[in-house]
Amino acid sequence: MADPALKYFSSKVSDRDRAVFEAGIAIGTLVHQFSGIPVKRREDIDVIREAIKRSLLSQPFRESVELDLNVQIPSSDSPYSYTTLKARHMDARITVKYGNYRVIARLRYIPELDYTLGYIEDIQEV
Repeated sequence: MADPALKYFSSKVSDRDRAVFEAGIAIGTLVHQFSGIPVKRREDIDVIREAIKRSLLSQPFRESVELDLNVQIPSSDSPYSYTTLKARHMDARITVKYGNYRVIARLRYIPELDYTLGYIEDIQEV
């Protein structure tokens, strides 16, 4: 696929660099765009998951998105009883392909770090 934005990137940026860059944008989008969404019912999670996946796949060079949302739904019937989606609820694997490189980026909560870590799980030359 031709990239009309290629001319704006330094000639020192390789296809591998660009694939990693695009994967980082996808992880950043996931965390910063979608944290804070109110969740009240179990069925909301399926709708939210699908909307997030479609949104991420709309960005350039995205091949696939796997996303689990591990949210505890409040048990109260109160109209004020809801929770919000947080990064620690997200377990995602986003695949980006740019040029001859495929990058698999991951976002998940790591208990050992007590942190939701975005990282490169794999880089493949294709």
